Amino acid sequence: MEKNDTQEPNTETDIKGNPSYYKIDHRLAVLIWEVLLEEGWIDLERSLSRIMIDQGCKGIESKDMVILLCFWKDYLEENNLACLLPTDQLH
Repeated sequence: MEKNDTQEPNTETDIKGNPSYYKIDHRLAVLIWEVLLEEGWIDLERSLSRIMIDQGCKGIESKDMVILLCFWKDYLEENNLACLLPTDQLH
């Protein structure tokens, strides 16, 4: 995985003088991701894990393998490293 710290600017926030994106502590990002997962905010949870991985996240600390799998699920499927649904096929 290569670190990717580029992010498309959000012109709406740029106009208002806000930064186009924020840098936050890894532990805070993981905590936010876990809350999104627990509360069922699937789209936001998936988006945050994708952003974290794209920016170089090597993993999150959890003893719960289901939590770890949830974090990496999209990455694993998109890179043909795992099929998590019976109807999926590796390419």
